[in-house]
Amino acid sequence: MSVRKRTWTNGDGSQGEAWIVAYRDHAGARRFKSFDKKRDADAYHKEVWVDVRRGIHTADSTSITVAEAGRQWVEGSINAGLERATVDGYRQHLKFHIVPLIGAAKLSQLTVPAVRLFEDRLARDRSSAMVRKIVRSLGSILADAQERGLVAQNVVIASAATAGRIAPPASTGASAASSRSASTSPPPTRSAPSSPTSTATAAGRCC
Repeated sequence: MSVRKRTWTNGDGSQGEAWIVAYRDHAGARRFKSFDKKRDADAYHKEVWVDVRRGIHTADSTSITVAEAGRQWVEGSINAGLERATVDGYRQHLKFHIVPLIGAAKLSQLTVPAVRLFEDRLARDRSSAMVRKIVRSLGSILADAQERGLVAQNVVIASAATAGRIAPPASTGASAASSRSASTSPPPTRSAPSSPTSTATAAGRCC
């Protein structure tokens, strides 16, 4: 990994310059990122060095947006055979709450502070129960993206752990719906265990 200065001559004869951070990610791919100021390049260099060693780095150049990841999450839920009401709930969370506030951000740019800011913005005009549901949906979007190899870490889980809250389920599609329904439904009695049909129905009610 290195930080180096790049200079060039513009068409009008003026000199241009940028600071380039060059490194290899945890998969061995060569990556570059440029900055106008050396201090920004140095800060990014330190951050990337730590993340690459931990195996949680995703390059901006290969990252998709939260909105695109959300669309893939909804499509995956449909393919998993989730009930229509459940999928419609996911679409509403994505369209009306997630995309307007954080949809343009790349997955690689999401951090724990960014998630906390997202929660704060949600809380301005939404109930606490709704905020929790939307943040869980964002966590499921990131879990789905992890399974697709699109992001290295789920910062929603990291945010919940940092704040001492229960983390959202690290699963997607039908398994995510099942996890949420299990957390909100009373435990089955010994004489009447839940059947696959009843679980699917509960999953439809939970979101």
